[in-house]
Amino acid sequence: MRKLFVILAGAFLLTSTPAQAAEEYGWRFASVTTDIFIARPFTFLATILGGAIWTVSLPVTAPTRTSEEAFDALVRRPWELTVDRELGEYDEL
Repeated sequence: MRKLFVILAGAFLLTSTPAQAAEEYGWRFASVTTDIFIARPFTFLATILGGAIWTVSLPVTAPTRTSEEAFDALVRRPWELTVDRELGEYDEL
């Protein structure tokens, strides 16, 4: 009886640990893959479009001395989200 218990307990431990690891890394794999193929290209595109919009808005923002604020919102923030953020981390979005 004791041998059967040890065998069943060992089998349970061997099968439960990989399932937990697969669940944890499965979500991590999905978030990293989504980040690489969807989020990063869109934030890079937002950086490029933000740069174009910022350039067009300079005649309005330069006299009012708000061009740096506009640059931060339209170019710097999307660039930081594209380059400085860890893969799969969406806390800053």
